[in-house]
Amino acid sequence: MAIQDGGVPYAYGVVANISEGGACIWTDVSLEPGRDVSLRLSFPRGSQPLDARGLVVWCEPRDGESRRYGLQWRDRSPARTARLKTVIATSST
Repeated sequence: MAIQDGGVPYAYGVVANISEGGACIWTDVSLEPGRDVSLRLSFPRGSQPLDARGLVVWCEPRDGESRRYGLQWRDRSPARTARLKTVIATSST
């Protein structure tokens, strides 16, 4: 997973958990609750990365500089939700 600014990755992290409503991510970059983030998500069986926007809703410090964050998806349109469901189903099998 890449955290982007203007389409350019500036930090990387790991998706610990993902659902239709949001995701839990681990990264070394500092993100404040209330911040909008743009992500480029890659999955092992995914044919193309998924671009997503999320709102940081919580933060939990871990292991020194590494942090865990809870994100809520910003785009909840039917098309985006359907794409996310497909990606989740494909990556979990």
